Amino acid sequence: MDNYLEYGKQIYEEYCSTSENLPTMLPRAPEQTYIDVYPDEDQSGPSFTDDRRHQLDYETEVKVYRALEKVDGNFIVLHSFKYTHHQYRLCAGKSHIRKGCSNCKGKNAENQEGESDFLIICADSFIIIEVKNMDNVGEVLECEPDFHLCSIGEDWQPQCNRDQQLKALIGTFQKSVKQRNKIVELIECMDKDAKILQFTAYPNFSKQFKDEFKFSETTELRLSDDELSTIIFEEDLCRNELDAAWCSANVTLANYSSSDSHERVRNILLAIWATERNTCDKSKCSLGRCIMDVNKQLKEGRITFEPKKGKKRNQNPAVVKAPDVIRNNSNVENLTVEQHNAFESKENLLLINGPAGAGKTVILCGKILQLIQSDKNNKVVVFKFTGEGNNSQHYQSALDNASIKYELISTSEDEHTPAQLANLITECLCNVIIVEIPGYKDTTYLTDRLSVLSGYNLFVDDIQAVIRSNTTAEIFSVLINTLKDLSADKIVWIACDIVQVWSVYDTDLISIVANVITDILAPHQRTTLSSNLRNTFDLSNILSVIRDQFVKLCSLKSDILDIILPSQSPGHFIHGTLPVIHVFNNRNVDSIVSVINIDLDRLCATHELDYSDIGIVYANYSSSDVVPLVEDSVNM
Repeated sequence: MDNYLEYGKQIYEEYCSTSENLPTMLPRAPEQTYIDVYPDEDQSGPSFTDDRRHQLDYETEVKVYRALEKVDGNFIVLHSFKYTHHQYRLCAGKSHIRKGCSNCKGKNAENQEGESDFLIICADSFIIIEVKNMDNVGEVLECEPDFHLCSIGEDWQPQCNRDQQLKALIGTFQKSVKQRNKIVELIECMDKDAKILQFTAYPNFSKQFKDEFKFSETTELRLSDDELSTIIFEEDLCRNELDAAWCSANVTLANYSSSDSHERVRNILLAIWATERNTCDKSKCSLGRCIMDVNKQLKEGRITFEPKKGKKRNQNPAVVKAPDVIRNNSNVENLTVEQHNAFESKENLLLINGPAGAGKTVILCGKILQLIQSDKNNKVVVFKFTGEGNNSQHYQSALDNASIKYELISTSEDEHTPAQLANLITECLCNVIIVEIPGYKDTTYLTDRLSVLSGYNLFVDDIQAVIRSNTTAEIFSVLINTLKDLSADKIVWIACDIVQVWSVYDTDLISIVANVITDILAPHQRTTLSSNLRNTFDLSNILSVIRDQFVKLCSLKSDILDIILPSQSPGHFIHGTLPVIHVFNNRNVDSIVSVINIDLDRLCATHELDYSDIGIVYANYSSSDVVPLVEDSVNM
């Protein structure tokens, strides 16, 4: 127990002790096991129904996590708190009689004894919250075929049986009470006078039906006033924020000094939460580790739930194991079906359109590796348009992993004429030549350089970089036709996201570009990647909403919109730290710098990070007056 006390004290001092009026969320981002995005149509197989149900249950917990995260107050939130019988035994000490206790025998002591969705540690109290998803009542109630729970906030549907719904809620409530009481038992065995509050959250259930549970004609389907007072309804989670009235009544927000007994329990609970396989891992509390773990999961394409060894589940039909050439060299484990179909395409000329983070570069890079490994005589030229944080590193890393030699040529309009670039490429003895083109160029810049190339497989990454204000239908047609001519006997694959230049140029120009693409390229020469894989679910969801708003502003034909604004949706349920988005009505330098300073101070409040751990990406075509001020904020 002394070890638990010491570890918990260290966790509190390193990660939870802050002067900021903000909660400490542990872990720093909500965890989600069932991360798959499944096809809309129902799938056969025993695990899909369970997987979807578990996913909805987890996402309901995420809703509560996000609500707690936005409460102003100095308290600690432990998400998914679990403890074993052995840990309970340590906490109870001599008060637990081992003789006759079946859980104390052999390996039984390592079995999970209790768990709580959320255990909140306030300055002078503890709050236990169990979360129940009333969209899934199957484990409590075997429903009739046409029975379903009403949508959030809607009136009862005529075909719904009130008693069945009440029975479902009563069943989940009673189950939550048992779960809550196990945590109460753990805390009280350490401090019998501890102040403990208990709640069950129904984020999908409206308070407007509260009277249904008070005045049911069936006695066993009633909840008392005391029981109802422990329910958190949908309205208490106003727009993913806990209602201020609920918080003021139940959560100790201020940083009062705690009693010795309260601090002791707090430290033990922190250590138990951070302990796995009898080892306390303090880094589980680290914001830095959380960010790196999420980034690794996204970067490696771990977008499907992998069960523990020996367990079986149905393969998500929307996800495909990445081919060896991609998995072994780009270190991407899985592809979406869209990505896989694009990679397997036999088209010589293929335009891959999709939003940033959809995996276009992964597919282009995989195809390059496949070409070289299938025939050592194949030659490839990659044109990669680069900018801040956008370079050819992915290609270089994958080629290094595959032991394929390449030449890197960095060029600009002033450094190499088309003839000079052609000579450099011709003289190169490597199988792959990467031509990095910094900044934005005129359309004719690329056309001129392509015109002097022949005999090479060609890959162009981010071709939208050559769409300029002076790009006409005729100029862009020449470029696309040049690419088409080169594909007569070689592979020519192109990646683009035209919407990236929409913010710079008007709709008419973008429409011209889309019309040229649809006129020259046949449908089978165009493909779209719609799943955002590189961002967290939270960011992907926000970007999807923004893109949908763009679509609503357009009066273009649907086939043109499919080119300019292909549908975009989250490709997984991998959550990250809370994204904060500031929307400015106008470009005000003082406001931008003020917001940056506030957010930097919040990030560094726990002393877990300092300013050297934080990077800022800022892009604006007239940013010369902002950048120095931003740099001053970061370097202060």
